[in-house]
Amino acid sequence: MISMILLVLGALSVACEEDDGWHFNPICGNGAVDEGEECDAPSLGGSTCESMGFTGGMLGCTLACTYNTTECTGGCTDICVGGVARCLSSGDAIESCIVAENGCTVWSTMACQNPTPFCVTLEGEPLCNEDACAPVCTIGARRCNEDGTTRQICQADNDGCPEWDSSPCPEELPVCELVEGVFSCNAM
Repeated sequence: MISMILLVLGALSVACEEDDGWHFNPICGNGAVDEGEECDAPSLGGSTCESMGFTGGMLGCTLACTYNTTECTGGCTDICVGGVARCLSSGDAIESCIVAENGCTVWSTMACQNPTPFCVTLEGEPLCNEDACAPVCTIGARRCNEDGTTRQICQADNDGCPEWDSSPCPEELPVCELVEGVFSCNAM
């Protein structure tokens, strides 16, 4: 009886090792890149340091069947400064400089969509807006600039967008201030 049990167990273990094409048995370390593995030494699946964005070197494979780029050289060519954002020249998207998987910086684009389809720059930062003009100010609004030496009025520019138009205070009346509801230049 014991020999019968051992015979059945032996047959089952052989059956489990056979690959009939219907079973998925990924085995990291078998030398073949299986599903879910980036590589399986010595096989790198056709990848090289260059295809990973580096300028040269030797691509490796870890014991966990993931790429090892520590021997890759030249790093990469950064095409932008990380953290910088700007409006795309077409005016309908924001480009942000991000760090890609290979450690290089690249531009990533986010389209502006309805109800805010236009990219505008407000105080140096791009944002998606409902019209092509940045909401800088309200036409007709008045103020003194931050350092108090210039009167400003919000007017439409050549494209019809609001912008602050500045009028510096003269030397004899160098201080801009609000007096009785009016922004005016006064003596010190």
